[in-house]
Amino acid sequence: MLNDEDLRQVLLDQRVELKASPPAGKWVPRTQEKALREALRRPLIKVIMGVRRSGKSVLARLVLADQPFAYVNFDDERLASLRTEDLQRVEKAVESLWPSTRLWLLDEVQNVDGWELFVNRLQRAGHNLVVTGSNSKLLSRELATHLTGRYAAIELFPFSFREFLA
Repeated sequence: MLNDEDLRQVLLDQRVELKASPPAGKWVPRTQEKALREALRRPLIKVIMGVRRSGKSVLARLVLADQPFAYVNFDDERLASLRTEDLQRVEKAVESLWPSTRLWLLDEVQNVDGWELFVNRLQRAGHNLVVTGSNSKLLSRELATHLTGRYAAIELFPFSFREFLA
């Protein structure tokens, strides 16, 4: 299990990796960008779901690129041992690194059991949340039970023909 300092270092490493991604101009614009931008103005949890490798994380990063946001990628092997009770430590690490940031991108958060309760609590505390994940895990009974009425779903598919041509 990671200690608090190692957890902070993982988040800093992820931020460096995020900044090393190609700039927004290098991505193909997606038709769901507008829906996500509009959803960001509402207090609901933004849930981007879709099949694996459809570009959920890229869409989120593209839309969020022009504003400060906290980022946690739960699809990182260094975070694979996280349990429900560790999510509060993740919250504290994020808040210590980016204390004034209320906009958070939680990438593949469904890799941690109990993530729905964590996200629900963060939303109640006033965070503006974007969550990504694959359909098979995000469309679970827990999502419907714990987040009903509190989220806006944005479903992403692989490139449309028009996007492919771009």
